[in-house]
Amino acid sequence: MAVSIFGLVAMTVMVMGWRFLMRPPGGLRARVQRLDGVATLRPPRGQNLMLAGLALAPTLIVLALLLQAERLTADDQAGVALAMALLALGGLVTLSMLAAEFRQQLRVDGQHLESVFVLTTLEFRWSQVERILWNPGSRWFFLVAAGAHLWVPIDVDGIGDFAELALAALPPSVLGASLETRRELEELARADVGAAGPTSRTA
Repeated sequence: MAVSIFGLVAMTVMVMGWRFLMRPPGGLRARVQRLDGVATLRPPRGQNLMLAGLALAPTLIVLALLLQAERLTADDQAGVALAMALLALGGLVTLSMLAAEFRQQLRVDGQHLESVFVLTTLEFRWSQVERILWNPGSRWFFLVAAGAHLWVPIDVDGIGDFAELALAALPPSVLGASLETRRELEELARADVGAAGPTSRTA
């Protein structure tokens, strides 16, 4: 019981800590500095660390309960196997979120989008986008392109750059398919215009 209570308290502290301590005092940046015309969008600082903590807490609870088991009978073997599977899954998710804190990003310019996660990279051209939809409930843009799917949350740094480039580069038929999506892109594109202008970089 004490282990479970400690786990719940730890998860609550991590959620509140991310919301109030790890996010920048000035809030999210709608604009980011562009290098060679490329804007790099990243999730809020600490978001993936929080998710790693949320995955780690129940994993540690399962581990603690397993270690506290004094005697295991033959009938307990299925439960032990399940506990070990949960431990492996929890450890994998925790490590993935820790890696995503440093690696996850979306790079966009006037021609391409490149989404980078822990072990995967998805790249396609704006001209290949078949559909873009705004989900007001989840607050993200959903893109379908070249048989792949991409979700772009509104709370990433650089969302204004994403919206500006999308309006300029998406096929007119795609932009015209959803007026709600276009209005949301236009509103985001107006956010903090000029706050972080493009820069050039030489090798």
